[in-house]
Amino acid sequence: MILLTAYKNLNSMELLLKLSRDILEKGKSIRFQAKGWSMRPFIRDGDFIVVSPVKSSSIRKGDVVFYSNAENKIIVHRIVRKYKKNDRITVLIKADASFGSPEKVDIQNVLGKAIAIERNGREKRLDRKLYQIIGLFFAVISPFSRWIYPIGSIMKQSGRRILGVF
Repeated sequence: MILLTAYKNLNSMELLLKLSRDILEKGKSIRFQAKGWSMRPFIRDGDFIVVSPVKSSSIRKGDVVFYSNAENKIIVHRIVRKYKKNDRITVLIKADASFGSPEKVDIQNVLGKAIAIERNGREKRLDRKLYQIIGLFFAVISPFSRWIYPIGSIMKQSGRRILGVF
């Protein structure tokens, strides 16, 4: 009952942001279902994402983070750059499937780090070396995604046709 009283005047996005922040600040992880295709192929619509609290000092290029943007929307995207200017740490964050420019986000708005993705009953641990390398690869190719992703899509379709897979 206390929980409901404390959050009764918030809309659903504000409620999710507040609850997520409160849970992560207590050192607990959250798990939720991804909606959308912005992180495809790494995260797909319907995948479950596990997010854990993170210290700003341990956030690095290639990490998939859970953050709130200027409109207080909660988003899960990849860090493509981290820098310090005038004693403020800023990260550039971008969706894997986006051709646009990265979003500039103050490190204080990064609420947590994705540590696992669950798909079809299988879990991918993002804290393992293989997925850290894959994450760094996605961050490095991010500026070239406008050209790389269409080529990759054509190659994937050609491969399916050659193999007879539809």
